[in-house]
Amino acid sequence: MKEFNDLAEFKPAQIAELLQLAKQLEESPEPRALEGKVLALLFLSPSLRTLASFQAAMTRLGGGSFVISPDMSIHGLETRPGIVMDGAAAEHIREAVPVIASYGDAIGIRAFAERRNLEDDLADKEYMALRKLCDIPLINMESAINHPCQSLADWKTMDDLGIPINGGKFVLTWAFHPRALPLAVPAATVHMAAMRGMNVTVLRPDGFELPDSVMHKARKAAAESGGLVEETSDRASALNGAHVVYAKSWSATQHY
Repeated sequence: MKEFNDLAEFKPAQIAELLQLAKQLEESPEPRALEGKVLALLFLSPSLRTLASFQAAMTRLGGGSFVISPDMSIHGLETRPGIVMDGAAAEHIREAVPVIASYGDAIGIRAFAERRNLEDDLADKEYMALRKLCDIPLINMESAINHPCQSLADWKTMDDLGIPINGGKFVLTWAFHPRALPLAVPAATVHMAAMRGMNVTVLRPDGFELPDSVMHKARKAAAESGGLVEETSDRASALNGAHVVYAKSWSATQHY
């Protein structure tokens, strides 16, 4: 495996193998499995659980990691493409990423949506540009429209809890947040549950519909797995019979 960008790039059998490996390592730790290996972690956006979990995992498997973020560089780090380097930042991401990658055996990148251009975010434009700069194995630690590591962990959690696959009802419900949040987690979550073969309902107020491309991707996964994806603003019908209720806020696309 050279890259882990999107669960959609894997077949269900491959996901099952990953989950089986995770369970195996959970039950029978291998503290020297990654001995001598280094994971470079580039956080262009803030993190708590993702950062902590990746560093803890590398330590438990015998490897090491280092973290780079724009506010950590004494020189400053410019991320805007095509910018004239006459400002405060002395380093540009296009030059920095290959250097950072050269010190690691794999690299994880986290880059939130800028929420300036919906089409760019839906196409994961920034992450895909960074992807082209990496010549070592790459892990998506959350991009503008995806969060595959969190979705894989959610899949494992449901397996651990014995949540039904085919026939299990999964409700992704919009929840209030004081700030406008990106689409990455809801987009990744609805696709993950559909790929798992569940009956998925997106519960949201009018005006907070997920983008057509997100729903199309989820429905395609559901068609292949035997699941179902629907969207509604009817709270009572959506929650009726649910095995999982997943609460997450996201911003209305009309606010871009």
